[in-house]
Amino acid sequence: MHIITIANEKGGVGKTTVTVNLAAALGLHGSRVLVIDLDSQGHATEWLGVPKAQLPQDRSAYAVITRKAPIAQTLLSTHEAGVVLCGAHVLLAQAALELGSHVEGLFGLRDALAAELPFDYVLIDCPPAKGAVVFNALIAAQLVLAPVLSHALSLEGLGELIETVQRVKSRYSPGLLDPMMVINDYEGRASADRQVQEYLRQQFPHTLFQTMIGRDAPLRECFAARESIFRYRRTARSAAQFLALAHEIQEQLHATA
Repeated sequence: MHIITIANEKGGVGKTTVTVNLAAALGLHGSRVLVIDLDSQGHATEWLGVPKAQLPQDRSAYAVITRKAPIAQTLLSTHEAGVVLCGAHVLLAQAALELGSHVEGLFGLRDALAAELPFDYVLIDCPPAKGAVVFNALIAAQLVLAPVLSHALSLEGLGELIETVQRVKSRYSPGLLDPMMVINDYEGRASADRQVQEYLRQQFPHTLFQTMIGRDAPLRECFAARESIFRYRRTARSAAQFLALAHEIQEQLHATA
């Protein structure tokens, strides 16, 4: 079972967009995928067709990360082929306080995922923050995937994330791979976007996926429809890009297995 944490300390870079549509792409490849929504806003939960307000706390990711419920108790079916959800609850916003400063509080998710589960991939959607909730996701992961936008402001939190991942790797999780990046919402006609893309490829030649997710109107619209891009508009350019990204990630994980 491959565990991928989608993280970036900067908000608005498309973590949830990547999580949901990458999960759907992997599902279309025939994989069994679990999405864990650790963001108290619950956008991934809503996107996958589960009203966050109707989700009891004891059947949510909050209960899993705080060791109040086994993950098997929280699994919900979704309308996306092959995709199952462990949804968010508003109490995730205060979970860091409950987890406290003890090291044991950082391992709740990893321990939960040590159970025998019927999935090929687990994708963990993180809030744009630091703290015990995100550390749980990083420690549980095999690979951290950081969506970045192709403009300079998007790069501000990238160095901090890389440092955090390296710290987690050295202290808690020696098997954690170097973080990989994917450029999201790319507009190739804009010179500034092209310049940032070139900079990223120069600085991170081995940890930036070749696939880029382009700026695409259907991709912006499909959240409102509570559908992945594959259900909303299978012929959209971004649908092909997410399939290509899924293939790259599978190759990366198999190469390091």
